[in-house]
Amino acid sequence: MKTSASNKKIRELITIVKENRLVPRAEFQRRLVWTNKDKDFFLDSVLKGFPFPEIYVADGDVDLDSGEGTQLLVDGLQRVNTLVQYFTGDPSLKLITIPPYKELDEDQKKAFLQYDVAVRDLGNIKRSEIVEAFQRINATKYSLEDIEINNAVYSGEINKFAQKFVDNHVFSDHKVFSSLDYRRMGDLRFGLTIIATMMADYFNRDEELEDVLKLNNDAFVREGEIARRINAVLGLIEECGFPPKSRVWRKADLFTVFIELDRHLESKGPLNPTTVVETLSDFFDEVDAQRFGSAQLASIYYKAAIQASNDRLNRLRRGFIVEGLLYGMGEQELLKELVRHELVDPSSLQSPSETDEE
Repeated sequence: MKTSASNKKIRELITIVKENRLVPRAEFQRRLVWTNKDKDFFLDSVLKGFPFPEIYVADGDVDLDSGEGTQLLVDGLQRVNTLVQYFTGDPSLKLITIPPYKELDEDQKKAFLQYDVAVRDLGNIKRSEIVEAFQRINATKYSLEDIEINNAVYSGEINKFAQKFVDNHVFSDHKVFSSLDYRRMGDLRFGLTIIATMMADYFNRDEELEDVLKLNNDAFVREGEIARRINAVLGLIEECGFPPKSRVWRKADLFTVFIELDRHLESKGPLNPTTVVETLSDFFDEVDAQRFGSAQLASIYYKAAIQASNDRLNRLRRGFIVEGLLYGMGEQELLKELVRHELVDPSSLQSPSETDEE
């Protein structure tokens, strides 16, 4: 793939965008969202004459009769959009430290419009090649996972809050995350999933994360509340002093315990750490032992923790069981409630007498 490098003035970029000759929202672009702070900092850099990374374009459609054609913006969507927003005085652009374009003096306006932007032209390539080029521009050595894309796309307030959350020593002390988790942002995904669940309910896999990131990118309105709740749960877990090899330190189990402790503290008030650790440790011992029939509660939990553990149904099953245990419910009562809430198939359950005979 041959590329050519050149410069375009900001005024040229603004003109071709306004004339629809540069298409900034081609279908292969991810929907990038900067916070207002990001945009303000970027514009401040431009106004002060600092350089920023080159943008990439490729040939678009050509009108064979008129000879007029378009170019597609392969990479640099947010930068170009921010420049256009600033020049046109877009009301959705909330400036923080810099004056609006209309308030610049004549020399400042000229400097802004004459600013040279590095542009690399990929030329006339296929759409599939454009998509691959974009992916390669934005990733090295391995393909991006959804959480890595979202981390680049939504790098705002809730993302920063989640990162601070999973940096807590509780996670590192108990080796909750593997080296692969850290390399591929599995720790951040875990933190965001807990936060999103605390704010709503159990959901399927990662399908709610992008919406939560998007809605809380500029401002995380519930930060104070969620921080208070997280600190309360972390404090309780530390007080419990679960053994180093307890299942509670496995991600799927810790996720469930964290959510259910939070819900109990919010709805019913304080819990006795000794009671919590004894109740959950005894149950997790049963799960680990795996010496039980398929009807037993520990078996249902075990399967929900190892088979598609991030599916909503299995998250609900585990949550329901841990919730019941924290409320002091017995096994048979919990099994009946699981059936009543359609979380297990009643035909798969043995009667108490059958279980006892085993």
